[in-house]
Formats: sequence, structure tokens, C-alpha cells
Amino acid sequence: PLLLFFMFVVILFTFLSSIPALTATLRCVPDRQRSFALGIQWIVVRTLGGIPGPIAFGSMIDKSCLLWQDQCGDQGSCYVYHNSAMS
Repeated sequence: PLLLFFMFVVILFTFLSSIPALTATLRCVPDRQRSFALGIQWIVVRTLGGIPGPIAFGSMIDKSCLLWQDQCGDQGSCYVYHNSAMS
């Protein structure tokens, strides 16, 4: 139940902020540049939301590894994960 409540709050604030940002962009930019401004706005939003998330998630998964594969002195795949650290 706590996870569902948290997800509801995150989704609610996401939708509450997207329409005002769209309206502010359309009101502040001249008519001829509105489509370009919306494109730049969504590129920035997707870049800031899409790049750091998977990197941080992968780092957390790597930190929960107990036993790494050793291939000629290089670190390979993880053999065993610490389940409680993963969660």
C-alpha cells in the first residue's frame, strides 16, 4: 500500500507540472518559434529523465554484488547478488 501511495503521488505531481510548463512555454515564446521551443523543452526533459536514471539503477545493482566473475584480471559479470541489499 505504501508503494502504491508513493507511485500515485509521483504520477500526480508529474501530470500537475507538465501542463503548466507547456502553457508557460507557449505564452513566453513568439508564434513562429513555438514548435521549436516545445521540441527543445521535451529534449531537455527526456534527457534529464532518461540518462541519469539507468546509470544510478545500474550502480545500485552493482553495489549489491557479492561475487564477481574474474576474466584474466578483469571484472566480469556478477555471480551472486545480496538479495536484501538489492531490495
